[in-house]
Amino acid sequence: MNYEQRLFLKNFIQQPDIIGSIAPSSKYLCFSMLKNINFESSKCIVEYGSGTGIFTKEIIRRKKKDTLFISFELNKDMFSRLKSLHSPKDNIYIINDSAENMMDYLTQQGFNEVDYIISGLPFTVLPRKVSLRILNNTFQVLSNKGDFITFQYSLHFLSTLKEIFPKVKLGIQLLNIPPAFIYYCKK
Repeated sequence: MNYEQRLFLKNFIQQPDIIGSIAPSSKYLCFSMLKNINFESSKCIVEYGSGTGIFTKEIIRRKKKDTLFISFELNKDMFSRLKSLHSPKDNIYIINDSAENMMDYLTQQGFNEVDYIISGLPFTVLPRKVSLRILNNTFQVLSNKGDFITFQYSLHFLSTLKEIFPKVKLGIQLLNIPPAFIYYCKK
């Protein structure tokens, strides 16, 4: 077991209400989540729940230098692992805070709308009020052509997403532990 896997397992055991999996996301899930992002035209990308950074690193690798990227990780161990990626000169902000506060950070950077929001948050284990606050904020700041892309390990959350987003498309990535359902949401 490598360091990232041990870190995930340790934090899952300590905080199962924040860490939703026993293992980090696979590269296959990462590519499935990011496949529809137009990195050329994106002005602002936000990530919720960076974890060990599989999506974070790939977004940073692909984004244009002037694209604002803000990534939120609440867990201090995982944040500590990622904070070296923080680079205001490259418009990269790795934040140790709840995604509930995303709008404050966008305002600080002079943005009021987001092109893409990628989420690794375990919405099914978060308190429902927290999940709904994050989702409503997400809907509010998402541009009219923007996408909210998240994954979960069950279909339990589909009805909640459909209550907020008029367009929800479902995908699946079997090459992940555990297999993940991917939700592609639009206004």
